[in-house]
Amino acid sequence: MKPFTKLTWLLAVAAQSCAQLQYTSTASSAVAQAAATALTQSPTSQVAGKTFDRFVQIWLENTDYSLAVGNANLKYLASQGILLTNYYAITHPSQPNYVAAVGASTNGITDDSFQRISSGVKTIVDLLEAKGISWGVYQEDMPYSGFEGNYVNQKTKANDYVRKHNPLMSYDSVTSDVNRLAKCKNFTMFNRDLNDNKLPQWMFITPNMTNDGHDTSVTTAGAWARNWLTPLLSDARFNTDRTLIILTFDEGTTLGTNHIYAALLGNAIPATRVGTTDGTKYNHYSLLKTVESNWGLGNLGTNDAGAAAFF
Repeated sequence: MKPFTKLTWLLAVAAQSCAQLQYTSTASSAVAQAAATALTQSPTSQVAGKTFDRFVQIWLENTDYSLAVGNANLKYLASQGILLTNYYAITHPSQPNYVAAVGASTNGITDDSFQRISSGVKTIVDLLEAKGISWGVYQEDMPYSGFEGNYVNQKTKANDYVRKHNPLMSYDSVTSDVNRLAKCKNFTMFNRDLNDNKLPQWMFITPNMTNDGHDTSVTTAGAWARNWLTPLLSDARFNTDRTLIILTFDEGTTLGTNHIYAALLGNAIPATRVGTTDGTKYNHYSLLKTVESNWGLGNLGTNDAGAAAFF
């Protein structure tokens, strides 16, 4: 190996290690410094899909289908699109569901503890990037782009941001790459990207632990979802002519069944299907299958391959 090549390799390894460690401190000084210097990226693209050109996933927390479907706000939102009456989470507890939704497998994770999945394990990000499709993750109360720990809002001492609800943070293939970390952003950046017309084509959005219902109730989660989504549904910068949105939950509370609420929204839905229901059996792997089929991405070779797509 030539000296220059070896040096380049060593620098790359050092950069990966640094990326996985530099954004974890919750000390006020460290957060302030990182917030001022952390890399943030907002790439855009215009890759046409078969059925939609933008895919948005919004997840709430820990509610059975029977309870969520009876909530007035969630019932209203479902009336604006298609209610999926036969949609299921993968497992319990939260974290393996988030992991599965972007990697087509729970990767052996069975709890909510700090986890790192080998950098050799691919995610939907690898498939999207191979086709030039822009992506981004938006997390409410995440202190700055690329942060890899858990964070309590310092003003409210509540409204927690938690790593386990950020689906890509468990994958070393993301956390070892500063450019990928730079696309994992907070809601402040969502608003900026919206205003600048820089929203990506694939998005995963998680509200904080108050608004997602985890530390509160489905009443709070439903009210947040309706209040947050309603203006966006009439905003062409977000809900383009070919935008498909899914609002769902990570899991139910009843062990065994895991039947959860899911509603498809957005202008990609034909007018004739607005206000209807779909009884096809879907689960979180359908999120991957739908995206893969729409853009001809291939698949990750695990549970996404045989999943049912929404369209």
